[in-house]
Amino acid sequence: MPPFLLAAAGVLGAAALVKLIARESRRVSAQVDAHRVRTDDGKDAPEPAGVKLERDPVTGAYRPRADA
Repeated sequence: MPPFLLAAAGVLGAAALVKLIARESRRVSAQVDAHRVRTDDGKDAPEPAGVKLERDPVTGAYRPRADA
């Protein structure tokens, strides 16, 4: 197969992949937006305060702090 046909096939494949990734990105963004909590005035609700974590020295895992 001539090299220019291989290059053309590669360009077409890359373009199709970019289109697929863009469509999937828009789909996921729409899903996230649908689940976003909104206030009565239409603005996004503030993010809830995060849980304070501390590292367990024995296992190295992070766990919620006892005073939280």
